[in-house]
Amino acid sequence: MDDTETLTVGSVARLAGVTVRTLHHYDEVGLLTPSGRSEAGYRRYADADLDRLQRILFYRELGFGLDEIKTVLDDGATNRIGHLRRQHAMLRDRI
Repeated sequence: MDDTETLTVGSVARLAGVTVRTLHHYDEVGLLTPSGRSEAGYRRYADADLDRLQRILFYRELGFGLDEIKTVLDDGATNRIGHLRRQHAMLRDRI
């Protein structure tokens, strides 16, 4: 993967409004593994990684825990609908 096609962890953190440490944690727990590494070993994020991060942040905003988000993202689209329905019911109960 060419470094010109990817973003650094700092750039992604600024774009997404999260900390670099958050992105490192997401990598450590297997939630968001960057597509590549620079020659020096730095994380490099491609467009697909940014799409996944956007979904992670969406689910975090809805109140999902990291383990639950990983399950949702790793499951098929049908299971995502089930998870969203469950979260919708939880939000309605909260209201």
